[in-house]
Amino acid sequence: MFRQLQVIFVLIILSWQVDIHAQSRRDTLYLFNGQIFIGYVKGANLGVLTFDEMDLKYIKIRMYKIKRINTARRFKIETLDKHFYYGYLKPSSQENWVKIVSDEKDTIEMKITDLGVILALENKFLTRLNGSLSAGFSFTKANEEGQVNFSTNLYYPMKRFGHQLSLSTIGSIDSSKYSRDKEDGSLFSIYSVTPSWYLAGSFVYQRNLELSLARRYQELIGGGNKLVSKTDMQVLFTSGISFNQEKSTTGIINDLLLEVPVILKLNYFKYHQPNIQISSTNSAFFSLSQKDRVRFDANIYFSWELARRFYLTLSPYANYDSKPPEGDSNFDYGSAISISFQF
Repeated sequence: MFRQLQVIFVLIILSWQVDIHAQSRRDTLYLFNGQIFIGYVKGANLGVLTFDEMDLKYIKIRMYKIKRINTARRFKIETLDKHFYYGYLKPSSQENWVKIVSDEKDTIEMKITDLGVILALENKFLTRLNGSLSAGFSFTKANEEGQVNFSTNLYYPMKRFGHQLSLSTIGSIDSSKYSRDKEDGSLFSIYSVTPSWYLAGSFVYQRNLELSLARRYQELIGGGNKLVSKTDMQVLFTSGISFNQEKSTTGIINDLLLEVPVILKLNYFKYHQPNIQISSTNSAFFSLSQKDRVRFDANIYFSWELARRFYLTLSPYANYDSKPPEGDSNFDYGSAISISFQF
């Protein structure tokens, strides 16, 4: 009996040690309103930090509200002045400031709001995934009646890579038949060479009945620059060469087409009330295979926060092709209104 009690006592001591070790591995946030969160920093981007709190689970905190931060795990840290660090975040003696303790044991002190991207190097796949799901109604040039739309945007950051998956569809129902009027899908990946410059690659699928396009597959390789990187705004410029395969609605297939893309991506966030987000992608394509052919795609997303994680989204778009696969129409436009859930 005494030996059994000894075993139980040893197990209790070991469990305490495990719990103490687990506690020491947790991160702590101190907010200006007096709240203290204990848990795990999952990451941060464009002025918002994602935190896994012990009781509240995932919460998003605007970084200007953070008084102090203390982490127990390593992070990849990108600052707004375009510098990379690998290390820990420790409290500073100044409020709303932080000390970056790098792997080289250097200490850099700066404002918390000057941290651009924070990526936990120990996170699992799902904890790094961010994005949104949307559904609503649309108006397009091709169909003056109401249509339905669905879309999703997913972003997955890694130590050097960043991947963004975007999918959207607009369709109409006529006599119980569903028509796939417009579809877009893209996987855009970048590899950071320096804090400002990156290599880029993408795969794009498009369908647009107004432009007589049954489907287009497009692959892009190139590079780009982060022209602007601020707490509330990012601007990315990308170019290179793209390869297209097109099929018209009547079955005409074009040979491999080469184009020079010029792509400008803008992300703007306003986190003070009202909470507004604006994202846009404007792309011009200059053909090397067809003389004088120019294409232009513009997509803009205006999001206004209705409730926590739910947004009212307005998404106007425009597509222009100086030489579409066939038909007389070379311009399409429209707008979608939807409710988005962000995670």
